Amino acid sequence: MKILQKTKIWIIVALITVLIGAIFIAVFGLNQTPDYKAAYEVSVNVDQNVKNSGELVKKTAENYFNEKGYKFSSYAIQTTDDGTTYIYKFNKSGDVSENALNEKLSQAISADAELNALGLKATAVYKKTATTADVNVGMVMLACALSLLAAFLIALFMVKLASAATVVINAVLSLIIYTSLIAIVRIPAMPDFVIGAAVSVILSAVMTFVIACRYKETLKLNDKADIKAVAESGVNAGIIRLCFIAGASIVAAIALSVTGSVYLLFTGLKILVATVSAFLVSVVSTPALWPVLKNVKAKK
Repeated sequence: MKILQKTKIWIIVALITVLIGAIFIAVFGLNQTPDYKAAYEVSVNVDQNVKNSGELVKKTAENYFNEKGYKFSSYAIQTTDDGTTYIYKFNKSGDVSENALNEKLSQAISADAELNALGLKATAVYKKTATTADVNVGMVMLACALSLLAAFLIALFMVKLASAATVVINAVLSLIIYTSLIAIVRIPAMPDFVIGAAVSVILSAVMTFVIACRYKETLKLNDKADIKAVAESGVNAGIIRLCFIAGASIVAAIALSVTGSVYLLFTGLKILVATVSAFLVSVVSTPALWPVLKNVKAKK
């Protein structure tokens, strides 16, 4: 692969991606599903699937929400042999009273002689869901900074300064590209945005380190070799390893995505985007960036 010949194209594509991502973040912000905007959830359960029990409970709950002036933003049903649960999600916290709703459900069942005779029970549970505010941005940034520092020190010890700097720069670039893509394709970001960010940083650092090790081996055999030729050949020689690392991450992402859980689907998609970001940055940026840093160090 003659990657260096296409460096300008990749740089232009990357800059356009980051620019569009920045515009999306500035105008729309990251996509935050109803669950993650200071939201709450009300689950209404009926313990028997008989007659019109489900419809009665559903109607009673929704009439109560209408009385309060609340419009739910998403709705789901879970049905088992033990009954049915209606799940309502709202974007803003309110004064929905669990006790008041349970009282209305009890009254509705008591008013139906047949259902009351069956001993039907319906209960409502109010709970706050994970929100953006629950994510400690400072701690996330600190964790990323410590990770980058650790990656730099390990690479510095193993493969010298130019390669260590390339590892850190690529990790940051991968994080930026990942964030931009998440903003553009509108995958729900919270609350596990940081999982994809961590995968992006770690994978990029690992892949760049793999390439840097190839550089070190080549220069050890011939320290007079042309730096640009070494940069190109190092990626080509390590591409199988990089594909293996990326492939393992993609398999994990797909496995999460097909579990049937919406939340794990979003997590899997974020890991997939993070893997693509890390792979592209490592393969494209390393052979272009490392020779520059190597020459700067040599001039000093």
